[in-house]
Amino acid sequence: MQYSESAASVDQTGMATVREYALIASRNKWIIMGAVALSLTLAWSYLLIAPKYYQSQALIVAEGRKGIDDVINNGEGSEKNFEKRLFLIQKQIISQDFLDAITKELDVRSDGSDGQGELAGWGELASMAKVERAMIDPAGGKTSQNLVDGFVVSFLHRDPNTAMQVTARMVDKFIQENNREREKEVEGTGEFLDEELRLLKRELEKREESISQFKKTHLGDLPQQADTNLRALDRAEGEITTATESLQRHSDKLDALHQAVQLYRTSGQQSFVTTRSMEPDPLFRHLKELREKLVKLRAEFWDGYPEIILTKEEIRQTEEELTNLYGRDAIRPDKTPPLDPYLQDLLKQQNEERTEITLLRQRLDQLRTTKRDLEKRLDRSPAVEQELLVLERDYNNMKTNYAMLLDKRLHTRVEENIEKRQKGGKYRILDRANLPRVPAIPNSTRVLVLGFLFGCILGAGLSVVRERLTPQFRGPEDVELLLAGPRLLAAIPDFSLLWRTAGDPGYFQNAALPRPSLGITMRSRSEVELNKQPLPERQNLHEIDRRFVAKMFPRSMAAEQYRVAAARLQLLNTTGAPIVVAVTSAIKGEGKTTTVINLGYTLSRDFGRRVLVLDCDFVYPELTAFLESPVRYGLIDCLRSDIPLQQAMSSFTDVPCWIMPAGESVANSNDLLRAGQLNRVLSQLREEFDYILLNAPPILPVATMNVLESHSDLLLLVVRANLTSKQAVKQALGSLRADRPIHVVLNGVASSSLPSYMLDYAVSESRIAV
Repeated sequence: MQYSESAASVDQTGMATVREYALIASRNKWIIMGAVALSLTLAWSYLLIAPKYYQSQALIVAEGRKGIDDVINNGEGSEKNFEKRLFLIQKQIISQDFLDAITKELDVRSDGSDGQGELAGWGELASMAKVERAMIDPAGGKTSQNLVDGFVVSFLHRDPNTAMQVTARMVDKFIQENNREREKEVEGTGEFLDEELRLLKRELEKREESISQFKKTHLGDLPQQADTNLRALDRAEGEITTATESLQRHSDKLDALHQAVQLYRTSGQQSFVTTRSMEPDPLFRHLKELREKLVKLRAEFWDGYPEIILTKEEIRQTEEELTNLYGRDAIRPDKTPPLDPYLQDLLKQQNEERTEITLLRQRLDQLRTTKRDLEKRLDRSPAVEQELLVLERDYNNMKTNYAMLLDKRLHTRVEENIEKRQKGGKYRILDRANLPRVPAIPNSTRVLVLGFLFGCILGAGLSVVRERLTPQFRGPEDVELLLAGPRLLAAIPDFSLLWRTAGDPGYFQNAALPRPSLGITMRSRSEVELNKQPLPERQNLHEIDRRFVAKMFPRSMAAEQYRVAAARLQLLNTTGAPIVVAVTSAIKGEGKTTTVINLGYTLSRDFGRRVLVLDCDFVYPELTAFLESPVRYGLIDCLRSDIPLQQAMSSFTDVPCWIMPAGESVANSNDLLRAGQLNRVLSQLREEFDYILLNAPPILPVATMNVLESHSDLLLLVVRANLTSKQAVKQALGSLRADRPIHVVLNGVASSSLPSYMLDYAVSESRIAV
């Protein structure tokens, strides 16, 4: 059947460190209390003798309307801007000119007196004045939710009235100077913006003129005319093609007419070239009539007569026209007869084709020139476009700046009117300077709390120093390092917390072992009936001692370590003969009685050994607390008389383990051990038991252990962790001068000082129990 008490043992691990420090504090409680009392006394004395300084405060908030700041800063980074303004406000208020004026105005004295002493200097006032960011909760920290757009102006002074007056005057003076600066700032901003607008407007006009001149200079090369130029180029190429084809047709026709004229003049044959008319040209008849008219006029009038002049001019024009059509031979006056109408028509067509060819060639030259010009424009278009983009970009940027400045100037005019009609529009006094009633320095609560904390720290430090100066055993490694000679038999953990759950149902369950067949009679009690009884009824049979962990908590880590000690003790008994083990300690209260009863019970229950636990501590006999039934006699009675040893023993009902109490103490109890009677008793007991465990008295207080060591085969020294000093253990071992082995049981070890494998094993056992 599995047991659940190991789970309670594992629970000690989390409290091990706290318990260890609690033990240190309990051992040094008077040192800690004295240090705290001393620190509080010093703190209270400081409060009584320290000079008192009073602090007056005033709250100034920034209005929600930012006004000219929005014009200048464009409303960006308000939180960061307020931090910058607060820094400048701090420098302004603690400046020398600002504070010197207040000092002279209010007659502030350095010693707090009224009209006496020297005037307070600037450095002293600057150290007493303070400007801080206003917060909703002073203890909430400088978070964005806790900060407000405002600041607190405070002043420290030994006179509360002076502190209030200086704070009020600082606030009023700041508001007045701020109003003046605001008005100057607004006016200066307006003038600055006007000047900038004039300069920017002049520069803007220059840029507009440059762009206009550039467009005029590069007319036809502008980017927006590129499509038009492309279409014009396409048209020019089409017209060039058409003109070239027309020129070719007219050239062919001219060649045909020339051949027809030559053929007709040489052979008189008419060619296939179509003539338009066979009639003589009317111009010949008209020329003839004009000539006849000129003859008649000359006969009547002189050559300068106007009509004669007009007739001559008309004859010249007609001849020129005929010459252009038929050649110069056609108008000779002596030529008779006139041209043949067919030849006349051929010559006329030939002349017309020549004229048409000339016009087509001129048109073709113009079209080619136009094409080259359009191609050059298209080639120059990207460069012109880039130059125009630069000009327009600069112009647009300047135009945007001009619009922004113009908008700011409009806002500035509005702000000027607001500043003139509303004073203190930027900052407002929300909470005026108060009259302080309680001194701010020294802070009584803070001084007392710091005094208490300092006392606690001082007491803790002194306790640690004291623990270091008086070293104690804390873990198994201390025994192995400082006591090189003795061997560590086992490290028993502190099991005082196991009794927290001792009232749980089914917690106390004892494993049954066969009884030894000895001459000593053991009490007969049914183990099943005992386990079925509830805890209150079992406690009525006998009082259960809380130190009996091997019996009450057999699955605990402490009981397991007692099994380790019992196993190692058996390994030390190489011969297998009955062995007498003296269990002692350096001083009282180290747990030797607890060790001897648990070790003896474990040897009997887990290893089936016949064990007798013999109480040899006549001064403080404690084994009677573990008796299941009272006995009349004890060891002292057996030493004084021939009382049967069986009558001085009490056995356990479940294991072959007996207890022989010390009996009634007499004046010469220790002398009985020296008289040789103990050797007689031990000789008889060796015949009945495998192990005889002597609960010896401490080594240092009494000399009994020096007698018992001569009767013992093995010495077992119990050391209490975190209690026994190392010096006491060394002194006790030195006083024994024993030539037999000495082994150590370290008792009451904190879980934090135990090896990790022991804790892991305890955790595994607790899981099995569950």
